[in-house]
Amino acid sequence: MTTPVGLVLALAVVGLLAWTSVAWAGAGRGVAVLRRGRVVRVGDCGPVPHVPGLEEVREWPTGEVVLPLLTRATTRDGADVRVLAELRTELAAPAPGTAYDDPVAVAEERAERLVVAAVAERDADLLFDDVDGLSSALPAELELVEVDAVLGRGHARGAG
Repeated sequence: MTTPVGLVLALAVVGLLAWTSVAWAGAGRGVAVLRRGRVVRVGDCGPVPHVPGLEEVREWPTGEVVLPLLTRATTRDGADVRVLAELRTELAAPAPGTAYDDPVAVAEERAERLVVAAVAERDADLLFDDVDGLSSALPAELELVEVDAVLGRGHARGAG
């Protein structure tokens, strides 16, 4: 008994459609299903169904992540400063019904604003004499790695 070619072809098409309409949220990854830029469904484990062509799938890391952060800031007395830090944080999943904002970008922007504000409260001399003071002014999830002053003509002075 032979299987009709049409049945085999139909099963292959159904299998392909099923395979392309499911996103998998694996270990350490979250999945958001978007429709016209808004979050429809969020999954953090296993299969997450979506409609190909109508819905879009975005992923982000879950659990604690370490993000490198290089920020340019200006001290109170006008010195240009580069701050290298590591952001250790858990990223919040986007809420269904809201516009999608990449959780990694949101965390980086928040951390950058905090660093710029902390640097802006200090004079350059005090900043380099008391790098620990700058570090303590930042939230615990931001670990200061290096601080450099931009001196012009490509020269840099740093402490930290």
